[in-house]
Amino acid sequence: MNRHPGVLAVLIRRLLGRMGLMVSFYWAILITVYLVVAVSVGLFDTLDTSMWLNVGGAPPRYWLLSMGTVTVLGGRVYVAMGVTRHQLAEAYLVLFALMALLFGVVQVAGHLPEYAVYAATGTLSGLTEPYPVTGAGDAVRTLLTGTVLNLVYLAAGALIGIGFYRYRFWGGLAIVPVAALAPVAAEAALDIQWTGKGVNNLLDLPPATLPAGLAIAAAVLVLTLAVTYRMYRTTPIRPASAR
Repeated sequence: MNRHPGVLAVLIRRLLGRMGLMVSFYWAILITVYLVVAVSVGLFDTLDTSMWLNVGGAPPRYWLLSMGTVTVLGGRVYVAMGVTRHQLAEAYLVLFALMALLFGVVQVAGHLPEYAVYAATGTLSGLTEPYPVTGAGDAVRTLLTGTVLNLVYLAAGALIGIGFYRYRFWGGLAIVPVAALAPVAAEAALDIQWTGKGVNNLLDLPPATLPAGLAIAAAVLVLTLAVTYRMYRTTPIRPASAR
């Protein structure tokens, strides 16, 4: 197996190159959807919440979940080329970290023009809840929580992908609810809409402080990554004809 350190750098560049185009298309489509929805609601109804929070908040995390699944399923090709599983796991971790941070930055940045428009049109006074990002402190908090959550969703998606690859359809299907516990727990710890707030309201749990919530979400992330890597490291790589 090829353990040359340069392999990791090449692998990361290839993964980033392939994912970069998909990410660009995704955000182009999502921003278009956001503009159509926001303008439509503004024209025919009353804007009483942050439309960017609804469109650019939770939906991108669900897409990251699917990307975590798809990405690890393509690992067999690299292993067949001589890349070690350890190198591939490291490359995935770098890819996931960069994607999580990028999505977190875009999710925060989307609030800036919306807030300006809401303030200029007097929409802020009619919101049912305070606008989520109104200053540097809110932006940092949103970036931290969003990046951690994005990573949890990517890790959960990778676990689902490995589960389907290793245990086929029914075994993989059984792993889905187990993997879904990770993002649900992280969102509940950080009291994130929609799932997190829903779980906390259902269980009548008070929101955790930001440090405590981040600590719990980070622990969930580490546990999910550890389980995912353990399963990935011991999964036999089947030839294409056996899939």
